[in-house]
Amino acid sequence: MAQILLISLSNWHKHKSEMADMIARCEVLVQKRRDENMVKQEGARRIVQDCIGIKPDDQVLLITDTGRPPAVEQALYEACIEAGAIPKRLSFDGVLKDGQPPETISTAMKQANVVICITTSTLGYSTAAKICTQQGGRVIVMTEATEELLTNKALEADFVNLQGRVQAVMKAFDQAKKVRVTTLKGTDLSFRIDGRTSHCCKGTCLDPGTMAAVPDMEVYIAPIENTMAGTLIADVMGTGMGLLTQPIHLEIQDGKAYRITGGTQADHLRKKVENVPGGTVVAEFAIGLNPCATPTGSIVIDEGIYGTGHFALGSNTGFGGNNVCPQHLDLVYEKPTIYLDESLFMKDGVLTEL
Repeated sequence: MAQILLISLSNWHKHKSEMADMIARCEVLVQKRRDENMVKQEGARRIVQDCIGIKPDDQVLLITDTGRPPAVEQALYEACIEAGAIPKRLSFDGVLKDGQPPETISTAMKQANVVICITTSTLGYSTAAKICTQQGGRVIVMTEATEELLTNKALEADFVNLQGRVQAVMKAFDQAKKVRVTTLKGTDLSFRIDGRTSHCCKGTCLDPGTMAAVPDMEVYIAPIENTMAGTLIADVMGTGMGLLTQPIHLEIQDGKAYRITGGTQADHLRKKVENVPGGTVVAEFAIGLNPCATPTGSIVIDEGIYGTGHFALGSNTGFGGNNVCPQHLDLVYEKPTIYLDESLFMKDGVLTEL
């Protein structure tokens, strides 16, 4: 009997020790999750307060869809509350018809003066976004945003001090007529931009009547649609595809991609643009300028990485182009060498004159 009691006590102590270890591990995991949430909330706070400048009297609209992690919208909602605003929250299935969201979303966008779009497909080219900015509102586009956005080093950029570089790149684009872009991996494209005006994403959206992707920093312009010819090799990421597992090769003539090859993601892109009016037109030429951003597979960050460039297929009527299309698909590549009117402007992803 005494022996049985000793065994029972021994087992009890063993189970007690195991239980204590399990509790300790759980506490570590809980603390880790709590710390992660604090970091994400701090990122949301930086977006709301520093990048957007939400004030208590702002009429804020938060839009998300079922394809985005709910935690991103929730973190931004809480940050808006901290800033003194009470946002209206709307969600939909993420399906756009001819590039337009459902009527309930469109109506709400026209009534708000700050619209934050945490969506799978961009709302930046929607009619409602255009009307909102025309009325003096601000539209913040956070396409393909994931929870990693809230912790990415892109938010650590000194947006204010980088504005000089942004303006200098815009000036250079505006003054140029001809562009040639090459990379060591095989990109070689020539096209014209004379008569077109450059635009930018500053990493912030503080001015009334503006639209920006946050924390994206880039300068972009619409090439003259029928002038581009050559080869583009995208090797970083693409809209709706995430990080590229295999480079996508595009052969371009008269401003249109007539051949797209390179694996399953290339197949996805080809199916996405074929039979879509204006879908194969190269609509945008841009370079990223955020020195802190790192690749995530989310377009709102990756297209702004300093040392990368991107072209897009589809719509460009929202920034001075003539191509009407219900979609806009970005393709990011690394380390471009860029010549503006025969003068070297960027060498392997590094600006040479700024």
